[in-house]
Amino acid sequence: MYIGLGIGKKLKDIQQRFRVEKVTSLHKKPLPSPQADADQLPYWPILTHHNPTHLQYFRWGLLSANTKPDQLHSTPLRRLHVAHEELNSKVFLREPFHNRQRCLVLADRFFVHRKEGKNQVLYQISLRYNQLFALAGVYEIWQQEDQIIPTFTLITTEANPLLKFINNVQGVMPVVIDPEHESLWLSDLNSNDSAILSLLQPFDEKQMKALRLTHTDQLSLFE
Repeated sequence: MYIGLGIGKKLKDIQQRFRVEKVTSLHKKPLPSPQADADQLPYWPILTHHNPTHLQYFRWGLLSANTKPDQLHSTPLRRLHVAHEELNSKVFLREPFHNRQRCLVLADRFFVHRKEGKNQVLYQISLRYNQLFALAGVYEIWQQEDQIIPTFTLITTEANPLLKFINNVQGVMPVVIDPEHESLWLSDLNSNDSAILSLLQPFDEKQMKALRLTHTDQLSLFE
């Protein structure tokens, strides 16, 4: 299972929506990533617990401290997103999660496949009025010798009814953080505090919409 990301809003809109005060420059705009490619994982805009008003671009796919330099371009796709039940059990997640290395992953859409017979049909999921939103994530700064790579992973939870219909194999969805709770997710609270864990719930399907994408639709994402 792979959950893709997309963001088409202008930088000024992102800054206004998330009250961004500082932006790390990126040499090119993040492109939608509806398909997984472990060799070309994108850098994506996020806000971290340690710098909640600084928009930074981290590489998607969490790297653990023991990742060797020759493994940098073969990040397991399973590290693109992890189930919230695994945050305290997976070795590569436990330390960053306990260290409050929580982040908001910014987007205005995400992509999920639905299995129909032998085919995989791509759907685009967004909020009802195409607003920007934030997904729950955990980040880690990988560093060895003179190399530094900031990385992150998405957190998933049980799918709401809309996403259960679409993601009809795994039945999960990314955790969408309600705007009222974004500051709580980035707060100093311990990651195992009940207030933090209570945010890892399915998002209200009534606030979401889904679009079945044709091949032409998919090509238009990159225009």
